[in-house]
Amino acid sequence: MKSSIVRASFCLVLLAGALPAASRSQESASDVEITADVVYGHKDGMALTFDVFRPVEPNGAAILYMVSGGWVSRWTPPEGTARRFEELLDRGFTVLAVRHGSSPRYKVPEAEADVRRALRYVHKNATRLGIDSNRIGVFGGSAGGHLSLMLGLVSDEGQQSNDPVLQAPSRV
Repeated sequence: MKSSIVRASFCLVLLAGALPAASRSQESASDVEITADVVYGHKDGMALTFDVFRPVEPNGAAILYMVSGGWVSRWTPPEGTARRFEELLDRGFTVLAVRHGSSPRYKVPEAEADVRRALRYVHKNATRLGIDSNRIGVFGGSAGGHLSLMLGLVSDEGQQSNDPVLQAPSRV
């Protein structure tokens, strides 16, 4: 079962890169609708946030990008970040740039729990975010790549909890 999930997750990410280039219209990264600092949780009195980059013509699929390098997740103005996702946005993918609690205060397991909570939040709020909860992928570089792999390797259909976000699935 786990190997099927891993293969499916890997294929989704590869598929995004293998699709034929979409014909470029006059839209650009500046045409993207940006919703900054969506709060997906709190810890130690701080908000855990992600930015949503919604293309002009969304296809219903979403990609969570793990903002992480060296286990540090920095905030940057989302207007400048949109260019990084231009190819995905041009193909209709909604991109969510997820930030987690950073090192050295928070360790790797806590960062993984943060991004898993973000994934659960996205599943729970998929309709509001305009995405299909069965079409969610993840990617990142460096520590963000490791976090993406962790999300792809371990999933569940939700936890027993009083927290409605934790009751949502954590699958990609």
